[in-house]
Amino acid sequence: MISASLQLAIMNKEQKCCGAFPRRKVLKYGLKGAVAASLSPLLCLSASGKQENRKKPSIILITIDTLRPDHLGCYGYAKNTSPNIDRFAQDALLFEKCLSHAPSTRMSFSSILTGFLPHETRVEEKLILPAGVNTIAEILHQHGYKTAAVISNYVMRKKKGFEQGFMIYDDKMVEREINRNLPERTAEHTTTRAIQLLEQFHKDPLFMWIHYQDPHGPYTPPQEFAELFRNPDQKPRNIRLNTSLSGRGGIPAYQVLDGNTDYHYYVARYDGEIRFLDEHFKRLIQALKKFGLYDNALLMLSSDHGEGMGEHDYFFAHSENLYNCLTHVPFIMKYGNQLTGRRTDFVQHIDIVPTVLEFLGLKVDARLRGSDLRRPQPPNREISAEMRRPKSWGGILVQFSLVLNSLKLIYTPQNKQYDLFDLNSDRDEVNNLINVPEYTEKVKDLKLRLKRIRGEDFLKVHGVSELQQKLTEQELQKLKSLGYIR
Repeated sequence: MISASLQLAIMNKEQKCCGAFPRRKVLKYGLKGAVAASLSPLLCLSASGKQENRKKPSIILITIDTLRPDHLGCYGYAKNTSPNIDRFAQDALLFEKCLSHAPSTRMSFSSILTGFLPHETRVEEKLILPAGVNTIAEILHQHGYKTAAVISNYVMRKKKGFEQGFMIYDDKMVEREINRNLPERTAEHTTTRAIQLLEQFHKDPLFMWIHYQDPHGPYTPPQEFAELFRNPDQKPRNIRLNTSLSGRGGIPAYQVLDGNTDYHYYVARYDGEIRFLDEHFKRLIQALKKFGLYDNALLMLSSDHGEGMGEHDYFFAHSENLYNCLTHVPFIMKYGNQLTGRRTDFVQHIDIVPTVLEFLGLKVDARLRGSDLRRPQPPNREISAEMRRPKSWGGILVQFSLVLNSLKLIYTPQNKQYDLFDLNSDRDEVNNLINVPEYTEKVKDLKLRLKRIRGEDFLKVHGVSELQQKLTEQELQKLKSLGYIR
């Protein structure tokens, strides 16, 4: 394992070899000021002049909020929730064991878009992604890419830092979520806007991020999808209705529909949301084919996190633990016919940024822990995650986890508790191995590794001006209702 100090030394040497990096341009939408313009780069261009002159392949990142892989047909689900995603997966490379770095949207995307871990980006502390953090959109824009995003989740709206580097960051949400009356954009309108932007920019090198809100709760697909997976003969399994946003022991208040307490009712509606999304995913794929991008762009599909479906007495929510039901996410990647089949090695969200950069012939900063997903991953990969449950969900709780060669250690500092599971043989994490003698040495090793990672900060953004905006009282109240403020 390369030490942090050695990695930083390598990084500094590479930056000197590559020379000075051009100052950032302030994009049309005023994403960053002059303070951020002088920051050091995450990479240097290694492509030759000849490579620079040819058209660069476009990059399309598709993310689906709160999507569990085990509710997709291509991941083995028996119900027909995802016929179009399944067809896409047949043309692509599917990763069976991709892990998120957090069970919440903001923290997860801070890693997806930057390649750094949540504790390094500090997004949970600041409620916005700091201006001192380079995103993949900024990097690609600096190398001649048009950059556009279509966002459908309220917590990812403008002025929260995730728009950094995007020429167009479309966060127009005119629909309203029931129960909390919060803005959102459902799959139909997300896809329509994405297709408009594809038509506008498909002739240019394009980095496009499309984020779907479905199937995030409340699970309210159109009626024909809501009833699609209902089994009227199934005996109800009644669950407690919680009065808080928490999913611990019952159905969180924001999920409750018409006072229904039947577990199967909510699972069917969650599946209906996926099928509704899948119908519009079909439209997106058709557009990618029409504009010549389906076989000529690097396409990536993933989720920010999963959703509890009763595992560990946790229902229809996320953000409150680090179990596999919340951190296991789908990941499917396609480039022409070069990436096909299935992979069973453990991979992680911070692999996305280095994969894109190496795919384009760009040198990757040594501080990035991730690696190119087009190649088999090396053994002894450390995949960490963290959780900070908001106070409004029932008291602040912090957890950290580390996966190494299928063994997963979960640490809860409040009660100094450690848990150990083997994800290969125990996907639902019901067999705690922490006190099994044969694992004693492995537990010691995992504890040391986790402690080291928690103490590392390859980004060190605390020394950079963050241009942080103050939240209005209205914004604070909305974020509190979402459960994102402690």
